Amino acid sequence: MESLIQALLNGLVLGLIYVAIAVGLTIVFGTLRLVNFAHGAFYAIGAYVGLVLAGQYGLVAAFVAAPIAVAAFAVVLDRLVLRFFYEKDATSQLLLTFGIALVVEESLRLIFGGTTQRYPVPDALAGSFPLGPIAYPAYRLAFALGIVVMLVVVWLIIERTNYGLIVRAGIRDRIMVQLLGGNIRRASTIVFALGAAIAGLVGAAASPIYSVNPNVGFSFLVPSFVVVVVGGLGSFWGAVLGGLLIGELQSVTTVVFAPASNVVIYLCMALVLLLRPQGLLGESEVIRQS
Repeated sequence: MESLIQALLNGLVLGLIYVAIAVGLTIVFGTLRLVNFAHGAFYAIGAYVGLVLAGQYGLVAAFVAAPIAVAAFAVVLDRLVLRFFYEKDATSQLLLTFGIALVVEESLRLIFGGTTQRYPVPDALAGSFPLGPIAYPAYRLAFALGIVVMLVVVWLIIERTNYGLIVRAGIRDRIMVQLLGGNIRRASTIVFALGAAIAGLVGAAASPIYSVNPNVGFSFLVPSFVVVVVGGLGSFWGAVLGGLLIGELQSVTTVVFAPASNVVIYLCMALVLLLRPQGLLGESEVIRQS
């Protein structure tokens, strides 16, 4: 029972990481129709920015600087490269963003080396917190709470702001938004920067738990794409449901039969695609594209 509770809590933490990355992926796809394989690179850049700054200025400075640096990188990338591919086919987008991800990974390897690194948990959160029959690391609980707060803020931005209204309308019908005078391009840039900032912040915050290496972006990106497919493309709550489901499934399977932990999530995705191709909370109607 203790092992099961531990696995469920670990699955919650892992699932929340998937949720945060998948939310960025799904809102970017919904507004830009961009298949972005470089999203994992944003996580990795945030992790290394946090690694550099945490030792010199502390975790707070790292958590502030990481999303800002990653968002700035994403805006430059959007303006110089990606905007020329928004109207291209998905294969071209996939190849371009995959190439960007490889360039980022090898650049990080060249600068920081290929060894796995980790920065220490702050003293205030270094202990454990009693939860029934187990004691769970305090930093993991604080991390999970922080992700939840961040997701609430993102949801409020999407649901309660004018840019969020344009984004939600653009997901359904980009042409109509443009005809009504909505600046979908500006909103799209903001959304792209927001998605990148989320990934960068999560990368910096998760590194004391999961460590840092140049390949860390890909290791979280692929399951996050599974989350997007399971939850439904363009669906915020689909990303939340899919992320928690995949995280718990992977964590519990690790305890029951570890070799199957990386297989079961793809079986889950295949099952969802067979029974509900649009995803658990995805919409069945065709979404118009510009």
